[in-house]
Amino acid sequence: MKTVLALVVGVIIGVVIWWLGASPGWAAALAVPPTAFGVLVTRLPRATDIVWSSAPPPPGSISTAHASTLASRLEEAAGEPRRYQERFRSRFARLGIEASEMPDPKTLAERLRRVE
Repeated sequence: MKTVLALVVGVIIGVVIWWLGASPGWAAALAVPPTAFGVLVTRLPRATDIVWSSAPPPPGSISTAHASTLASRLEEAAGEPRRYQERFRSRFARLGIEASEMPDPKTLAERLRRVE
């Protein structure tokens, strides 16, 4: 509706310029810039419009938390190899990760610490 209003105002500007004595071509040429500006203003969002969205989460916060948790658990498992065999390797197998390709717990914990 606002765009239509801007176009109507542009036509009125052109008619007024024509009544003041300009030729129809010049009246149209002089009415186009204010009309285009009016249409542009009605199409763009205003600077005062409220944006209802939350702030984005900080980058990497979730992956860092998971890496630090896994690193501490692997560090604990390094002291107990049986626990590593029972818990982690079975979970990795359920995820489709070959446990034989995984490094030993100490090496894996160190790599995950570097990710943090």
